[in-house]
Amino acid sequence: MTSPFKTIGDFLRQHDKFAVFAHIRPDGDAYGSTLALTLCLRAMGKDVLACNADGMIERYRFLPGADTLVATPVEAVEADRKIIALDTADQIRLGKVFHGWKRTPDVNIDHHISNAGYAPLNCIIPDVPATAEVLYELIRAENLPFNADIASNLFVGLSTDTGSFRHRQTTARSFEIAADLVRAGADPTDLAQQCYSSFTLGRLLLLREALNDTQFLDDGKISYFHLNNDVYTRTGTSSEDTEGLIESIQMVKTVEVAFMMEKTDEEFTRVSLRSRGKVDVQQIASHYGGGGHRLAAGIRSKLPLAELEAGVIADIRKALAA
Repeated sequence: MTSPFKTIGDFLRQHDKFAVFAHIRPDGDAYGSTLALTLCLRAMGKDVLACNADGMIERYRFLPGADTLVATPVEAVEADRKIIALDTADQIRLGKVFHGWKRTPDVNIDHHISNAGYAPLNCIIPDVPATAEVLYELIRAENLPFNADIASNLFVGLSTDTGSFRHRQTTARSFEIAADLVRAGADPTDLAQQCYSSFTLGRLLLLREALNDTQFLDDGKISYFHLNNDVYTRTGTSSEDTEGLIESIQMVKTVEVAFMMEKTDEEFTRVSLRSRGKVDVQQIASHYGGGGHRLAAGIRSKLPLAELEAGVIADIRKALAA
């Protein structure tokens, strides 16, 4: 059986034009993976468009190549430009503008267990903690271009999706890869400073709002808070500033499951869930059309906020009692 790395490596070598995407509401792994592959392909002499539905948010503008990533163009790319989706479990999460193109990704590279494989070429490895790790293995296996800028992007993807190498899916291989990325030129001190110690004052005020709203249930086993547009207005922030907030309440040692409920439009409520390990939050998210991983998952639902909140709490309680 041909290795998926070999198949994708051959595909990358055979074609000349690409558009590289990751999911809406991008995190460090989405951006790091997008830019790492973009820089790798450009080093191969390819014509590459790096896109995201949300463009490049301020928090990740330090990443090498960030100034070349653009918001998804309204007009569809040329038919011969191959589309690569990264870190995106469901292609609907590539965004409304992309779906207006009426194109299916040609390649799908991911680590989410809920990814059903929606492209002609799929490389989905759910046992690894980050898509950046999948890309590293692809680049090394296929002897593709690899330099300090590519390594820095992959390091950020790996670091952020493993919670600074603390999450349970982090393996010895993850540390081996991190070491090789550092040898290639990634600066772990500088990148950690940029990722975890360079927040705006507004982000700190947003954390205060979240903590003030935090509720604890069932002897502290369940914890959650709400965010909405009024909170963002008061703090001068937006949805892009929420990454990492939920981990602040998950640090309480009694908390088995923490979640955040965000209501920013009339149609949808977004829920982010984190588990300490006993509860599979991906299973809970799947009840509402969401997905993710055992320890980190998300929901985007049209259910009324109160109904969704009650349902999620009931599902968590059921899982805790099992």
